[in-house]
Amino acid sequence: MALTERALAWLATLSREPRPMPTAQVERAIAAAGGTAHAAWLDFHEAYAGYIEEIGPGEIAIWGLARSANATPPPIWVLPEAVFIVPPEHGLPEAIRCADVHPVHGYELGVDGVFDGIGGPAETFEMKLERHGVMKAFYDRGKVSQTLLTRDAEAPRHQQLLADMAPALVPEASDRGTKLYLEPKRLLRFNPLIKQLVLFELA
Repeated sequence: MALTERALAWLATLSREPRPMPTAQVERAIAAAGGTAHAAWLDFHEAYAGYIEEIGPGEIAIWGLARSANATPPPIWVLPEAVFIVPPEHGLPEAIRCADVHPVHGYELGVDGVFDGIGGPAETFEMKLERHGVMKAFYDRGKVSQTLLTRDAEAPRHQQLLADMAPALVPEASDRGTKLYLEPKRLLRFNPLIKQLVLFELA
């Protein structure tokens, strides 16, 4: 899906390594690992390999399915020229590691394009970008405060909040696991599976 201007604006804030590993070479690495080069994997690498996401103080995630031995910056958490395929187990589908980042952050892409990692879980990697874009757009409006954090979404006052903000749903940033609602002065994140609400408001 085409990214919105919000997502593109957030993506534009990231730096990118000058020469990401070519997609054709990644496809050969997948075959060498005994895997299948699923279209969702190759499309992701072609579009986003080499982007450098800051995920914490002094910590980065460099997107892509594999990185060259002579990459700049050099590979940190991945073996050069190699992919890491996660076999299906415990009812979870096959996936592939999709960033050079500490494994604790869970950057993996399923065969159908489902993304796990910061900004996810999300039905697509583009949805992760859209969520970051929504957050950036809201924070660019002024001073923001978190005014609500609860896992009691079924309380009547919280159900009323959801009803009030329903027209502000951001479809491109929402799926069954996470829904974002954006108003001029309020941003609500709702995680139905754990019944969590997080509300941000402009001062």
